[in-house]
Order: sequence, then C-alpha cells, then structure tokens
Amino acid sequence: MKKLTSLFLAGTIAFSLFAAGTRSGRSALELFSDGQELQARKQWFDAMDLYQEALGINPQFGEVWYNMALCSYALGSYDLCVQYADNAAKYARNLADIQNLKGMALISLGRIDEAKEVFSSILKKYPNNIDARFGLAELDLLDGRISVAEGRYLDALKRDSSNRKALLSLALVSSEMGKNDAAEQYIKQALSYYSGEAEVHYMASYLAAKNGDYKVAEQRSRAAVQINGDLDKAYSLLGQILYAQNRYEEVIDICDFRIGRKRDCSTAWFLKGLSQQKLERYFDAIDTYQTGLTINPQDEVMRNALELLVSQTLAVEDPRRNMWAEFHSKKAAEFGRNFDGISERYEYQKALSVAPLNAAVRQSFAEMLERDGLYELYLQQLKFIKDNAEVLDNGPSVQRDENSPSKKRSRAQIRNDDAIENYESLMRNNISSRWNIDPFYLDKTRWNIGIYYTKKPVQLFHADLEEISALSARGAFSGVPSTAVDVETKPVSNYGEAFRLARTQGRDYFVIMTAEETERTYSIDATIYSARTGTKTSEIHVYRTGNDCMAKSLQRFRAGILDILPIRGKVLQNVQGTLLLDLGKNDGIAVDSEFNIVRKGRIETNDEGPGIKFNKKDLLGSVKVTACDEEISEGKYKKNGFYDTLNVGDEIILVKNKDEGNDKDGNAATDARPAADADGKAATEAAAQAEKAAIKESLKPVSRENDLIHLIREIL
Repeated sequence: MKKLTSLFLAGTIAFSLFAAGTRSGRSALELFSDGQELQARKQWFDAMDLYQEALGINPQFGEVWYNMALCSYALGSYDLCVQYADNAAKYARNLADIQNLKGMALISLGRIDEAKEVFSSILKKYPNNIDARFGLAELDLLDGRISVAEGRYLDALKRDSSNRKALLSLALVSSEMGKNDAAEQYIKQALSYYSGEAEVHYMASYLAAKNGDYKVAEQRSRAAVQINGDLDKAYSLLGQILYAQNRYEEVIDICDFRIGRKRDCSTAWFLKGLSQQKLERYFDAIDTYQTGLTINPQDEVMRNALELLVSQTLAVEDPRRNMWAEFHSKKAAEFGRNFDGISERYEYQKALSVAPLNAAVRQSFAEMLERDGLYELYLQQLKFIKDNAEVLDNGPSVQRDENSPSKKRSRAQIRNDDAIENYESLMRNNISSRWNIDPFYLDKTRWNIGIYYTKKPVQLFHADLEEISALSARGAFSGVPSTAVDVETKPVSNYGEAFRLARTQGRDYFVIMTAEETERTYSIDATIYSARTGTKTSEIHVYRTGNDCMAKSLQRFRAGILDILPIRGKVLQNVQGTLLLDLGKNDGIAVDSEFNIVRKGRIETNDEGPGIKFNKKDLLGSVKVTACDEEISEGKYKKNGFYDTLNVGDEIILVKNKDEGNDKDGNAATDARPAADADGKAATEAAAQAEKAAIKESLKPVSRENDLIHLIREIL
C-alpha cells in the first residue's frame, strides 16, 4: 500500500508532538519512526512492539494504527488488520489507503461481499483511486473473470502509465490469458521503469519460466537476489528453475543456503529431498523429508512424497515406518471422535499402507470395522493379527511364566481370540460357509482406469506437485477392490498422447488431471474419458482450503470417479438356478437388488457419457438377490429365452437397487465403491444425494486462489 497523504501525516504528527515521553525518554513519534525502520526491513514483530509502546503514550496516533494494520496484513493476521484499520479510520476519516487495506484483508478472510462494498464506496468518493480498482480486480480474479480484471488494470494504467502494480498485474494476467506478446511488452515496460527493484525481476523470471525459457528466467531470478539478497522467494524460484533443468546439485546448494538462513523453511527441505531423490540418494532424501516434516508436520505434499519414496525403497519391516504411520493413526482417531467415518477409514488405510505390520494400527482399524457393522472384515483383520503375531510390530505382547517355558497370552490376545471364536460361531451358517468359499480371495477387479497428468513448467511451492498428486490419487483407490488404477509417471503433453496410451494399455477409462496449490489451498481439476472412444465422460473439480486440504481433495476425487462407475460383478457358481455372486453389502447392494447377466467379456463403456452397453443377444438373463453378506450374495436366476446358456464367470450389471447399501454410520456409497447403475446414474438414494451435493459444489461460484492471485497479491 502507498504512504498516507501528507495531510494525514501532518495532522497525526502534530498531535503526537504533545505526547509524553517514555521511561527511555523516547516520544511516541520517535518510537513510530524506529518502528517504521524495522517495518521496512520486514521485522514485523519488532516493529509492532514499538508501535504498541507508541500507542500506550498516544492512543489516538492514527498512523501507528495504520502501520499496525500493515504489519498484521503482512503476518497473515487479517482479523487484526481489519480491527487496526477500523481504529486508524477513527482518527483519519475518509482516508482511502486505510479502507483499501481493510478491503484486501477482508478478501483474505473470505468476506467477499464486504470487501466489494469497501472498494465500491472508495470509488464513489474517489473515482480515480487506483488501489480500489486493484481490489475489485482481485475480486474478479477470484471469481474467474480474468478479462474483467484485465479491464480494471488497464483503467488503472491509463490513470498512471508507470504504475508498477498495474504493469506487473497486466503482465501476469495477459500471460494467464495466453497473450504472451502483451505480457512481454508489459514486463519490459516495468523493467524499464523499475530496473533496480528485485520484485520486478522476480516477476519477469516467473513469466519467463512459465513460458519454458529457463535461461532468461535464471538470469532474472539471479538479478533479483543480487539486488535484494533477502528476497527468499527469488531464491525459491531460482531453485525451481534449476530443478526444471535437472541441475540437482545446484538446487541442493540453494536449499541449504535458504535453510541456513531460515531453518523452518519447509519448501527448501522439500525441494532438497526431491533433488536427492532424483540423484538416487534415497536414504538422504528420506532423512531430509523427515526433518522437514518435523518442522512442518502439515506439509501434505512433502508427507506424500516421503510415503511414496518409503514404499519404493524401505523394507516393510523397517521400524521407522511405525513413526510415519502414527501420524495417520492419530488423525484417524481424531476423525472418529468427530464422526467423520470416511476420513477416518482413509487415514487408517494410509497408516497401514505405510506400516502394514503395525498391529496397533491394524487393531484400531479392526475396531472401527466392528463399530460400523462390517463383521466379516473385522474377523479377517483379527485373524491376520493372530496369524502374524510373531512378525507384527507393537502387536499383542507374548509373556512367559518364569517357571514355565510355555507362552502366555496377553489380555489383548485373549480378547481377540474370544472375538474370533464368537464371530466364527455367528458366521457358521453364512453364505460363504454354505458355499464353502473364502470371499476375501476373490478377484473383484472390474474397472481398469489410467491417470495421466499435465505439468506446469514451474511451481511456486512444491515441484512435481502434479506427479505426487497423481501417485497419491492412485493410493486413494487402494481400498476399492473393484478398481485397478494406474498412473503414468511421466506427464503427458496433450489429450492425444493420453488417449493413445490408454487405448494401448487396455483401459476402460482414463483421467487427465491437473493440481494447483497456494499456501492455504489445494485443488484438482480432472476430466474422465472413455478409453475405447476417447469421448468425455465426466469432469471433476475439487477445491479445498485449510488443514488436510490435499487429503480431502483426493477423497473427493476418488468419489467423483466412483460416482459414474456401474456396480458390476460376476457369477461364481450356479446350482439349480441359485447363483452365487461376488458382490455383497460392501459393494453397495442389498436383498432384492436386481442384475442383468451378460456373456463374459461383452460389456463395453458407452460411446458417450457414463454407463455401459452390450448387445441384446449377449443378455443371458437376470438375477434377483435373495440373501446378502458383506462380500458375496446369492440370488434366483431367470433365464432369457428357451435355452440356458449361463456359464460361471459371466458378468452381472446392476439394474435396480434398494437403498440399503450404506455404511452403518450413514456414509454415502459413493465414497469407497462404485455407485452407479448400468446407465451411469446413482444406484441408491444416498448416492443420488451425494451426487447432487457434488454437482452443487461444482456449480457454485467458488472464489479460488491460484498462482496468479498469489503473485498479484504479493505486489505492493
């Protein structure tokens, strides 16, 4: 924000001359002057300390209140910024600078309507006020109206042809709109006017890197740090540029330099670990990631990068896995206390993917399954713990009597053994026992999905964000037995390449996704296509803020894909018209669910949109479920035509379902299993409600932050 008007300065300074001195002999004006020097060096806390002392002498010192608001804004304390701006306005009414600062703070608080009212009221009184136009332009960008924002910046530039923020903002906006020639022209103008300012060189570096011109980008970022050696974001951008050129040793040097200056710089730890990983120094990378997460446990991208690397390099028995799994198990317990069953299960599955031999986590996961009424899965987990007690970490301890070499069972083992005995007795007459089949060894894979991603030339926060997001998205499907999801580890250049790969690899569907982030937000935008025809099937747009925003986005991404997948299974056995099916309650079906039976291998995805199709001559009959367990069910077969041509292995596709396929805690079926019928429509009322909520979320005009807004907001 620009300095206060000379009239405001004169008034407040004159008033402060009459203020009493402090115990150190300094007046409020002297304290204010010293605070400004600290503020100019970005020593926000020290500056605010002096400002507070000045206000203790003169509570009506308006310019101190204003600068307190500026410091609070820089520290991200937007509530305080609004409060201090209101106090400043009491002693300097109609001062546009204070109101503009308040408006920017309101934007950051998400109070969009209030911010718009503030900026509009300023322009009514001061039609030529440039800062108010900047504020309204940022509101336009948040709503995705880039061309409208461009017009506001052009209006500001007409009123001040050398305005730095207008020039830099227009350069960024033009680049975002694909007007690269215009962007280059604006950045050249900014460099001609402000060649000695590091901020301008930093923006020029970013735009060059965005266009893939790493040579010019490196030159500009190095110029920025030469002008201002304290501009950490320029060092960060330089590291990203060098990383994009595979100059990993140089990247590590820059990260060490940044860490030496500020040890809690988590992005430096992340980029260093990523560079070590590229150099195949895997154990060094793991140590670096671990240190970074100790400093910033909420860095979700770094945690996912660590866990992906651990799964590829460390033995499953490595004891360090328990430490990393504990993070997820604690979060699972927290979600359980808040009755968020979907997130609770997701976190337990994450914990077990990191440390599959951790018996404490597995025990907690089993107890969650029992609570949710999934008794067969609960029994399976208890048996696993019992059968692998010797190799599991933190499992039920084995005690020995001092006078006897025989082993004693611990209390945990006794409880588990009793539970196993009780549940085995209860399930003695269930479907799997009657048919003498173990449902947990069935191959239920029905859908083959490929995830492909496009990559930006440079990221502001986490390099390789798109790749880490895609690999993490694949991991989110680990608890969905009906889907086989794979990721192409290298980015695709366009739709055509993804389509070719998906067809070659025999996919049913393929997804092209992108991921974006700011300091407080994470988003995924994905398009789902038929791998057979290449036509668009559906779209997914997810935007989350705050803690766990990446995990929540991945869960919603998973649900968005499962929403369109029909519930599909196969015939396991046929005894005199009674069929055994490999679908059960966990797959979202119930007694009286109805299926068509189709000849094996004859089901295809629709040419356009979700759902499936098949030739009528391949329709063998139908089956209606008469009994249903968690993993399998049985039903009565009705043949189609005179001859019975049904074979074991023929496929079933859902036609009609009752709304009894939800978890005990009411979680919609769409989150962890396919949830559509043959037409790709919601199979249950719960799934329909979840789909409506997702559509409403996608259509809602969400104010989304991104790199463009982040960069423009940083231009002072």
